[in-house]
Amino acid sequence: MRILLVEDEPLAQQRIKSIIKKNFPEWEVVDSVQSIKSLKEHLKNAGNFDMILCDIHLADGLSFRAFSEFPDIKVPVVFITAYDQYALQSFDHNCLDYVLKPIDENRLVKALQKASKYQEKESKSKLNQELIEKLLTIYQSKTYKKRFLTKLGNKFVFIPVENIAYFYSEDGLTFLVEGDSSTRYIIDHSLNELESDLLDPLKFYRINRSMIIHLDSLVEIKPYVNGRLELAMNAKAQETMVVARERVNEFKNWINQ
Repeated sequence: MRILLVEDEPLAQQRIKSIIKKNFPEWEVVDSVQSIKSLKEHLKNAGNFDMILCDIHLADGLSFRAFSEFPDIKVPVVFITAYDQYALQSFDHNCLDYVLKPIDENRLVKALQKASKYQEKESKSKLNQELIEKLLTIYQSKTYKKRFLTKLGNKFVFIPVENIAYFYSEDGLTFLVEGDSSTRYIIDHSLNELESDLLDPLKFYRINRSMIIHLDSLVEIKPYVNGRLELAMNAKAQETMVVARERVNEFKNWINQ
């Protein structure tokens, strides 16, 4: 099985290759690409591959844009994404499959087996223009929260997302911290809800288990112990803001979008 790997995150590339080598030793990752431009060039000769493993959100945009230019592609494709699991669930029973990040080995193996069966039976998945346009519409038309309703004393106030420096959780509560003023408010959403469905992933990033930051409020990045990064925001923090070590490379790609 000859595989084209489309992934711009080095750690994710390494993990995918490791899982393939462990579970399908006879398979070969023929080439790896990291951008839409490079993917388009490889799709011109899609016959060189038996399967494509493709990240959805690349540094230069959505990989769907490349596939939309090649509607007659017959190579099985497994999409990989860290975003918007709810939108993708509706396509779980189609000829495409997807794996969420962080990558679970068993889930990826099942997806690879599924794609392999399509190839072996010559019932190869077909990316038609209508499906690509539908996926693009879902991503491009998705709306995120523009403001949060919070309570301050005896009154309710609206905080626009552009005024938010970061969110954090503590003792089972989720707090919103406003930029400049550093005022904090309690909100009725968990960090998981914020990350998966309410916040624009191009603007907000979860740096560790208990904190999500706003890119526009980031002021400074410094090296921290054990390969981690320390951040300074335009709002005060009660503790050091640190990017978890396993998220450092992905975080760097995110701020360099």
